[in-house]
Amino acid sequence: MKEYTNNPGKRNETAIFWEDLKSGRFASMIKESSKGNALSNALEVCNIMKPFFARHEDVEKMYCIFLDAKNKIIAIEKMFSGSIRSSAVYPREIVKLVLEKKAAAVILTHNHPSGCETPSSEDFMITARITIALSSIEVALHDHLIIGENFYSFADQGWLAKAKQRYDEFISSSKHIM
Repeated sequence: MKEYTNNPGKRNETAIFWEDLKSGRFASMIKESSKGNALSNALEVCNIMKPFFARHEDVEKMYCIFLDAKNKIIAIEKMFSGSIRSSAVYPREIVKLVLEKKAAAVILTHNHPSGCETPSSEDFMITARITIALSSIEVALHDHLIIGENFYSFADQGWLAKAKQRYDEFISSSKHIM
């Protein structure tokens, strides 16, 4: 930070960069240039998605990254927007876009305007509901990232694998009933 305070030109460049970031200009550039590219880990997803949350950073938003069968990006779409503490999320709307875009997999991302990326009980619940909705149409949920100062990855923490395993066990046990 001292570097900027001692150099007025740098401070101005930083202010211009920040305004461009908040304007959504970078987000729209990322949206277009990301198509056909693959993401290989949660940190890459976080780095790609952070600019999407810079504009209106005091509002919780959820984005979906729709992937093809080779895990290449088809599209990045804002799905839901809410208040500083929450956002209403509807799995059926995600499923509708998955079918429309012919996606084979999805990565969810949402921000916590507080900067704390620790998942809430609602975050776990909606992730479970989306996992079930996507699994039922044979679409993978690769990850759900909560982006704050850093990020939380449901996949990296092993939570998504456990949720998918429980879903698979339920489906398997249901076959024996019939």
